[in-house]
Amino acid sequence: MPYDEEVFLWTPADGFGFYEIGEIVENEQPAHAVSFDPQTLRVSTHRVSDYIENPTKRIYRVELESGREVLVTRDHNLFTLDEHGGVTRIASEDAEGELVMTPGELPEAETETPTIDLLDRLDNDELTVYASDGLGSVDWESVPQGSERHYQDQSSAPATAVTPTAAPDDLDVAFKQSTLRLPRQLPVSEEFGWCLGFYIAEGYARRKQVVVNNQTEAYVERFADFFDSWDASLSWDEQDSGVTAVTVCSALWSALVRDLCGSGNEKTIPDAAWDWPTPVLEALYEGLIDGDGSRRESRDTLYTANAELANRAAYLGTRLGYNTSMYSREREMYIEPSDCHNEMTEWCVDFSTNAHKRGQYVPTPSELLREYRNEAGLTMAEAADAMGYNSKSSISNVENREYESVKRETLEQFREVYADAGVDTSRLDDLLDGDIVFDKVAAVEKTDRVEPTYDLEVQPRGRVIENFLGGRGGVFLSNTAGFVDPGYRGQITLELSNLGAAPVALSPGMRVSQLVFTELKSESTRPYGSERGSKYQDQDGPKSSKIQDDPEFES
Repeated sequence: MPYDEEVFLWTPADGFGFYEIGEIVENEQPAHAVSFDPQTLRVSTHRVSDYIENPTKRIYRVELESGREVLVTRDHNLFTLDEHGGVTRIASEDAEGELVMTPGELPEAETETPTIDLLDRLDNDELTVYASDGLGSVDWESVPQGSERHYQDQSSAPATAVTPTAAPDDLDVAFKQSTLRLPRQLPVSEEFGWCLGFYIAEGYARRKQVVVNNQTEAYVERFADFFDSWDASLSWDEQDSGVTAVTVCSALWSALVRDLCGSGNEKTIPDAAWDWPTPVLEALYEGLIDGDGSRRESRDTLYTANAELANRAAYLGTRLGYNTSMYSREREMYIEPSDCHNEMTEWCVDFSTNAHKRGQYVPTPSELLREYRNEAGLTMAEAADAMGYNSKSSISNVENREYESVKRETLEQFREVYADAGVDTSRLDDLLDGDIVFDKVAAVEKTDRVEPTYDLEVQPRGRVIENFLGGRGGVFLSNTAGFVDPGYRGQITLELSNLGAAPVALSPGMRVSQLVFTELKSESTRPYGSERGSKYQDQDGPKSSKIQDDPEFES
């Protein structure tokens, strides 16, 4: 992947979030990838075990029917199913028209009662802290001469004079020369989540103001009630067009909202939100839809001119269990006061509570279903009759893979009949009840970009996970092959793994891999060897992984 392509990871420092893969690789930042287990098809986090910088290559854009998109090299693999229901890889250049794996769920954070540390989030140069039971360690020498007594009389101090790690959590925080105070550890409630979503959709912020407007007065009142509960000053405006606007007059709230969500046309879902509990995220989602969305019986839709917000909203929908898709369209907007027309690209993000048209198809596991029928001791005609079909051709078409994909509801019929016959249908359970949704590749296009590429290896403690989540909307990507570092001496161990459900016979002379040589333009500045503590130098014969010798596994 190119340097600036984003991957969705968990890091010890910042939790879940979006990170440029190039930065992660260059810094070898400890992280856990969001990955699926090829055996269970469950999505969780797995430790990134290696960081790989690849040679310069042409970049291709892979677009899926749902609007998901990822930038990769032509040989970077995506995932699909084989006829036995096992996970198999397919190169991006060959993936057009194929159903590939995307997440139907995202892992939840473990935080139950999150708070926002205002001293950590905001610019302390403009803050004053208050405490009735002591401020902790205060550097009074840094306070302007003559101001010390003023602060001490109010049991306060400039935030810059307080050591955050030594200061108590029950401090109050205020902007200088402002009477509005908030607790240092501001609770992230569901109502706060809704207000942030509504602000992202319908608001803007200036230095000392947060403004929202909407034609539904009840939404604006709900927004105002939250800030009123914190004693913020409010200003109302009833416009002739039927729009109601409210202004929260607070430099402190404005600074926090802008820090979390941004301002203007760049507003988006806060990075911190991915570690918030589900009820708060559900409220944030409701605020987005209430602010700039629509609701139908089968799905909700968010409208935005911000491509980044559309991407984040798609991930949010997946996190909440919706089947998400997105598309863009060109729209012309008429601005009445100035009597002018403005063209814009509008993104539409759909959130469906059922399979709808996308996500309901699975690559046909023809051989798996044939094996199940044989184990059940049923003929095609008997299986068809048990499923309510008029002809055995309904069974033969699936088993002979006359169709490349099959509906989930059809597979559920197969599962019910074969399970009733005593067959262990656990692999079909994985396909139907796991966390994977399949999405068709609509196009693979060559771009003008030719540049170094980056990859992550996900083999925690030797487990065969070998995938991570990245791109717009979220696509599962395979690890590429490893590299022999410049300076290495010894024999190379070829590692093979079978992610499928059926055994594969290997015979002498069978082609199973390729070795590609890349010419360096200069000598390596950090060659493999003793100076790097390299574990495999002078290796003789095939050797198993020595990942247990890495520092993070030392007791």
